[in-house]
Amino acid sequence: MLGPSGSGKSTLTLCLDGLIPHLVEGDYSGQVTVAGLVVKDNPVHVLAQRVGLVFQDPEAQFCTLTVEDEIAFGLENLCRAKEDIEVAIDKSLATVGLSGFRKRSLTSLSGGEKQRVALASVLALEPQVLVLDEPSANLDPQGTAQLFGLVRRLAAERQHTIVIIEHKLDELIGWIDSVLVLGEEGRLLLTGEKRAVFYQQADALAAAGVWRPQTVELVQGLREAGWEVPGCPLTVEETASALAETPGLVDRLRAWKREETPTSQTANQSEVEPLLQATELTYVYPGSDPAAPVLREVSLALPKGSFLAVVGANGAGKSTLLSLLSGVLRPPRGRVFLEGRDVATMAPRVLTAKVGHVFQNPEHQFVSDTVAGELAYSLRPDAGPRALARLTRAQRGLVDVWLERLGLSALAEANPFSLSHGQKRRLSVAAMLIRGQSVLVLDEPTLGQDEAQAQLLMAMVEEFRARGGSVIMVTHDMRLVAEHADLVLVLREGRCEYLGGPQALFGREDLVERAGLAMPPVGRVSAALRVLANTTTGLHTVEAFLRAAGRNLRGFGEGLGDRGCGHA
Repeated sequence: MLGPSGSGKSTLTLCLDGLIPHLVEGDYSGQVTVAGLVVKDNPVHVLAQRVGLVFQDPEAQFCTLTVEDEIAFGLENLCRAKEDIEVAIDKSLATVGLSGFRKRSLTSLSGGEKQRVALASVLALEPQVLVLDEPSANLDPQGTAQLFGLVRRLAAERQHTIVIIEHKLDELIGWIDSVLVLGEEGRLLLTGEKRAVFYQQADALAAAGVWRPQTVELVQGLREAGWEVPGCPLTVEETASALAETPGLVDRLRAWKREETPTSQTANQSEVEPLLQATELTYVYPGSDPAAPVLREVSLALPKGSFLAVVGANGAGKSTLLSLLSGVLRPPRGRVFLEGRDVATMAPRVLTAKVGHVFQNPEHQFVSDTVAGELAYSLRPDAGPRALARLTRAQRGLVDVWLERLGLSALAEANPFSLSHGQKRRLSVAAMLIRGQSVLVLDEPTLGQDEAQAQLLMAMVEEFRARGGSVIMVTHDMRLVAEHADLVLVLREGRCEYLGGPQALFGREDLVERAGLAMPPVGRVSAALRVLANTTTGLHTVEAFLRAAGRNLRGFGEGLGDRGCGHA
């Protein structure tokens, strides 16, 4: 299930398991039938045995404190026999690869493990329909691969009808059957077999700002450049095979000379005075074991106008590092410097005027009761809740401009907490960008965004950078790293494993795997094509691939066209 932010995807999932209309208030019309049951005519406890819903944030649906209690909770509410519950717990944990976790506290689990426990608690009820609402949103690449491997196995067993909302299409495109796309105002835009939707309806998807597989974007770009790519490939393997069969393309790629890129921070920036610098930064949270610091001797130098991506597995210390660099957490003296000044000694008002921090959870930084008020507060933090009324005419005009750019003008008077997750994310980023600070610190800024809004946010970040601002971004999206970062810091268990350019990072497959990362989809296509046709690797973005291929003057530039991909 695809659709732009705010199109009603999550709302539709709540209609499938009866939370709408039985528990969530609102106007309800029409009819939903699931597994032969009319939703509005059957209570939630009956529907829960037919439809299992896994939320984007697993903690939002946890009711207990331990793994076994969480899985038993639904079964106990259905008055199942104790011996049957014991069997169901073991079976569901084995299914999700967590045998031996029964006694574990939920708070001790990683993000990926929590998501699998949430899935196990649903599978224990043996539902006919399994609904997953962006289940990988908060997972690192390794956790995502484990989760999708599990769901892929469930799909192959054909014991469940699976409905999944997900932006990481390249990871699941091989095992989905069909696609449903919602448009603006919650209306059905189109539905059909996956190849038909992504190839025959490419223009409609692009206009709606909906994510598409990167493989499809690559094929579309090549065809528009005149290359006659055969078929309708979707997976990395299919795409590599199709490119190997494209007349003339392999010879062109073999002749391409890889562009020289810096392989370390010192290669291109050693003579630049750093705007923000950390020196052997070690940090232990108050009350924690001093022998187990979250960060261990991390050093970095951020020049003016640079873009640093901080990557690593869940729990590697990425968000802690951002908080220390921005002053949200007070760093040890003499370890973090901004424009040569020790951050540990700077007053919060002075520091926040220079460094903006966008949290991973946007709700953690909302301070106003209206969307417009949130932006106003950023401009006049001294005015508190009355900031909007105290803006100058120029400042009010600036607020209106940002509301328009973010597509939130119609929601100016809405409470920020009432927005969709994607809208909250856009607002939190804008609340920092509007201030015009020197450094922008972003923790997963594109999480939950549709393609159009993600591109809009990154364009705004690049504009900030073009004006001389420096960017530090934590992300699990390797596509963003490949497309935007000029520096990458890889954290592993609190230590810096790598600091250098993205091109060199993705060339070290051992490091990528060891750090729990993943190659961008286009990079995997490039690697697979090298095996098939002995071409050069190192093409990790669509733009880089198209630049290497160039235009095929003998081709026709047909775009995607109808190549027997079916109908939508």
